[in-house]
Amino acid sequence: MAENRLIPSMQMRERYIVFSIISQKNFTLEEIVKTIWSSVLQLFGEAGTSHFHLWIPSNLYNEKKKIGIVRCSHNHVQQVRAALALTKKINEEPVIIRTLGVTGTIKAAKTKFLEDLTTTSSKAKLHQDHLIKK
Repeated sequence: MAENRLIPSMQMRERYIVFSIISQKNFTLEEIVKTIWSSVLQLFGEAGTSHFHLWIPSNLYNEKKKIGIVRCSHNHVQQVRAALALTKKINEEPVIIRTLGVTGTIKAAKTKFLEDLTTTSSKAKLHQDHLIKK
């Protein structure tokens, strides 16, 4: 039986914005989601924000490293980045939300930005091996 799926050319193209929070305090995911939504709504209003298809995956936020991911439509990456950059406070605590990068898939966002910083990446290992052989 055929599924009711859109053909690939008609599907919404998504982008994943990886961000880090610079602050003295750690924040919960709920506080961050509330702040990001209010910042986007304040800057672009309800009509503008509805086109962004904004989503913040709960399993991809690391409270210790203060790194997370926001998904949005590929047409509105710059607007979401602007809203993140203009966020100055979370619960009256001063913060800076910095964009680390933009990817087309969650997998790429995880491998490029969310992998454990204590482990050496495979490219770095190959480079080290190359230097040792010389």
